[in-house]
Amino acid sequence: MTKNFLPRIKTLNSKFLEYIKFNIVGICNFCVSQIFYLTLYIGFKINYIVAYTLTSLISITASYFLNSKITFKNKDFSLKKLLLTFLVYIFEYGINMLVIIILVNYIHISKVFAPMLAPVVSTIPVFLLMRLIIKSEN
Repeated sequence: MTKNFLPRIKTLNSKFLEYIKFNIVGICNFCVSQIFYLTLYIGFKINYIVAYTLTSLISITASYFLNSKITFKNKDFSLKKLLLTFLVYIFEYGINMLVIIILVNYIHISKVFAPMLAPVVSTIPVFLLMRLIIKSEN
């Protein structure tokens, strides 16, 4: 019984460490993207939905490369995985945009803070999907 238990603990620790790295990369990426979003929204007076969309496109691309290299230790970048990453983040974008619209229009949270709260809902499913994509064979 202990023979099976110890490898499972190691695997669990490895996955937990990946999740921690995913969140660190995500927080860094999130902070940079929020500065970009605020610059577009406040500095350039761009509509908050357009500003969020532009920010998302840049952030998704950065996320793929950072998570591949840092989180999942995979240096085999591929166009297929990048495109699948965009699909994952389109899913996340939809979830986040729905949350942002609800927060702004129904709960009356500021348009500045709503995008900062939205990822709370989508982080775990995005991690699981990204792990599946990046760790898969080409």
